[in-house]
Amino acid sequence: MSAAEIKRAWDLLEETAREYKPEWKDSILEHAKVVHDAGLFLAGLFPGNNSIDLRIIALGAILHDVGRSRAQRVVEHGVRSGEIIREQGFPEEAARIGETHIGVGITRAEAQALDLPDRDFVPVTPEERIVCYVDNLLYYIPGEDRHELRDTEVVVDRFTRELGDTYGRRAREFMEGVEKEIGAEGFSRFREYVKELNKKLYGTGSGHSST
Repeated sequence: MSAAEIKRAWDLLEETAREYKPEWKDSILEHAKVVHDAGLFLAGLFPGNNSIDLRIIALGAILHDVGRSRAQRVVEHGVRSGEIIREQGFPEEAARIGETHIGVGITRAEAQALDLPDRDFVPVTPEERIVCYVDNLLYYIPGEDRHELRDTEVVVDRFTRELGDTYGRRAREFMEGVEKEIGAEGFSRFREYVKELNKKLYGTGSGHSST
């Protein structure tokens, strides 16, 4: 993994956020940092994890929301992230992470109905699924100006309320599929990691001392 390439990704995210959404800059950067760190930790829990490309996870996690800067609708920011990632010469696999992280994916039929490009935006590769999974767990708490990682039940409840029972079932299948893949021991380790990370995130919020 090239340190220069990773730095270029962070610089792109920061510059883009500062130019287009300055009021979001700090929040976007913290969000990306959590998805990046938790995604790399989760990757290490997958069986046969030597085949998982940590470089792609890192780049995709950093840049998955960069498209918010040019999206006219929230639902299209994944597509716009993919565009920017490609334009800046980052790997296609990282662009696909940007495109496929919305919800638990957008099927081709759903993309057509949403007036998105006529193709599939469903996370399939381990790298795509890892970033999508962690991104779904991460919530912003406006009143406390901080992020917090939740759990699958919260994710499923949210998508069921917002998008209906069918999508809620898809969300459960996706989220629990990732958890089953890392096994009971791996999932226990991940939840312990989440617990400790949330303590650190609590310390960075408004009104709390930084750790």
